[in-house]
Amino acid sequence: MQGINILNEWDEAMDTESLQTFVKVIELESFTRASQKLNLSQPTVSFHIKSLEEYFQTTLIDRTPKRFRITPTGEIVYQRAKQLLGLIDKARTEVFEYHHQLRGEIRIGASYTVGEYILPSLLKAFDKLYPEVELNVTIKNTGHVNQEVQLHNLDVGLVEGKVNQKDLISYPFMEDEMVVVIPKGHPLRDKEITFNELQDLTWIGREKGSGTRDVMESLWDSYNIRPGKLITIGSNHGVIQGVKQGLGVSVISRTVADHSDASDLIFTLPFLKPTTRFFSYVTPTDDKEISKNVWVFIELVKELFPFQDKM
Repeated sequence: MQGINILNEWDEAMDTESLQTFVKVIELESFTRASQKLNLSQPTVSFHIKSLEEYFQTTLIDRTPKRFRITPTGEIVYQRAKQLLGLIDKARTEVFEYHHQLRGEIRIGASYTVGEYILPSLLKAFDKLYPEVELNVTIKNTGHVNQEVQLHNLDVGLVEGKVNQKDLISYPFMEDEMVVVIPKGHPLRDKEITFNELQDLTWIGREKGSGTRDVMESLWDSYNIRPGKLITIGSNHGVIQGVKQGLGVSVISRTVADHSDASDLIFTLPFLKPTTRFFSYVTPTDDKEISKNVWVFIELVKELFPFQDKM
């Protein structure tokens, strides 16, 4: 209760500088060293100590040319002074954080793979650090997200695949392996596969503009594979379910397969070399168009996915 009494009796006779000086004198056990540390003259240090002694009507320090010792009442004031200064410093920090904490919103666009499997943990971490920022997320395919960032309808994009717009720039933050998934019981699983048997298969693919669709078509072109029929489904979940139902084969992110309980559908085909792609964050090329909130968000992406450090 003594600390409360001190607060209630606070007046101009006892300011924070006097308390700070007293604490420093006690900790250094020297008026001279305290004056040097605080960049105050020695008479000023002595004045602060005398002012406190007058205020509390007690001797705080028993000092002679050969002795320096804090008195019992000086110990009481010393402990309470540290508490008071600590509270004041804490209040100053909290006020600073209040005025400088992030507010407003971030409009985030994410392609389906990133948005469904990577983004949620990132959003949780960001929201914990910056709860005053409103997070608005749009999940579309890569082409749509890039276009919306270009039009400033989104502040930042997290995508897979290529960024072709000249006024956008992308930086990879994570590597992703692409795998072939084949239904259980499919004929390709039960025989020695020849190149001709990779022709005219039914494939299940994402929609045009999807980074996953781009990888699949690139695979066909690179290995001269001729699809017999293409079934287009506009979600990763739909593609996986289609493969599980035996509709056809597909190329999908290992991240999707692992998170969809579909790792057992992954199958290595001869003649086809596994490929990788990158998840990237996309922003306008002009730094002036990137808000402080987005910069902080990007720094968190780099921290949680330190992929660039490996490049």
